[in-house]
Amino acid sequence: MSNLFYLALFLVFVANIIAIRVMRDRRLVIALFVFVIAVHAALVFSKRDAWPFSTVGAFLESGNDERPLSSPRFAGVDSSGHEHAIDSRAWSPVSGRTLATWWLMNRWKLTPAEKDAALAFLLRKAQSPHNRLAIAPNWYSVDPVPPPAPPPAAIRVLLITRIPKEKLANGTETSQQMAQFPR
Repeated sequence: MSNLFYLALFLVFVANIIAIRVMRDRRLVIALFVFVIAVHAALVFSKRDAWPFSTVGAFLESGNDERPLSSPRFAGVDSSGHEHAIDSRAWSPVSGRTLATWWLMNRWKLTPAEKDAALAFLLRKAQSPHNRLAIAPNWYSVDPVPPPAPPPAAIRVLLITRIPKEKLANGTETSQQMAQFPR
């Protein structure tokens, strides 16, 4: 039902634009302006989103410090089996967050061979010496640069789950292995 209402709002918007173009009446421009402001106000107060009248609903969601948050983490594994953080600048020009989102969206679509090829590519990126002129500076990242580690012999993808209340209190988080290359 709400999608039909949003469609109706959009059609009124488009009809108003067409009427302005055809009739060339300044009062219709004022009516369009009032319509857009009224729709924005209604959407902000209802905390809804209705394209093209976006209120960016992601910013209006209230947080819950007991709700678990999960995100993938790419870790290097040395020859003795110990995990080490990989500098997220190794993925440059792609950010670590973009890579994590890509992984979450596409891991189910990839065949095992395609998944291995993607992880092999990421392992090569993590193993290659970083050209300081080619990678973006860490100015805008909230992630600290990890300490130096031996070159990884394998790459492991972990799903890290944390509950903000517990993470802030004692730093706890759980991890579940999603993939590794080579196995």
